[in-house]
Amino acid sequence: MRRWPAALALVLLLTGCGGGIERTAQPPAWQTPASTAPAPLTVPEAKGRYLAIVAPYNTALEKLEDALQAGRPWRTVRTLARAVATTNATHAEQLRTTGWPAKAQAPIAALLKENELALKHWRLAGEAASAEALMREIRAAAAHDGGRQANKVRATLGLPVYKES
Repeated sequence: MRRWPAALALVLLLTGCGGGIERTAQPPAWQTPASTAPAPLTVPEAKGRYLAIVAPYNTALEKLEDALQAGRPWRTVRTLARAVATTNATHAEQLRTTGWPAKAQAPIAALLKENELALKHWRLAGEAASAEALMREIRAAAAHDGGRQANKVRATLGLPVYKES
C-alpha cells in the first residue's frame, strides 16, 4: 500500500500543481522601447537639482576643513576624508545621471572630469596609513577641487558663483 502515496506524488508532480506555461507579453512591433536617458530638466528645475546634489558633498568638505583647522587627530580627519570620498562619488553619479539642460551639459561634463581626478585622492586619503599620507592625498584632491568648473555650471544655471580664494 505504500505505492499509493508515491503514485499520488508522481501524478501531482507531472500535472504541475497549478503550474503552466508562463508567457510574457511582447510589445507590438510598432512600439519603440522607452528611452533610458532622462528628459532634460528646465533651467529652473536644474538649479534646484544641482544645489540638492552638491549640498551633501559641500557639507562633508566643510566638516573636513573644520577638523583640519581645529587640529583634530589624523585618524578623525581620515574618517572625514572617507566621508568626503563617499559623498563625492554619490554626487558624481547623480550629476552624471541627471538630464541637464543643453547649455549646462558641457560644464557638467568638465566638472565630472575634474571630480574623477579628485575622487581617486579622496579615496586614498580615506584609507591613509599615516598622517603624512593623509595630508598628501588631501592636498592632491584639493588640487582638483573643481571650483572653476563648478562656477561655470553655476553661471550657466544662473546661480551665484563661489568666490575664488
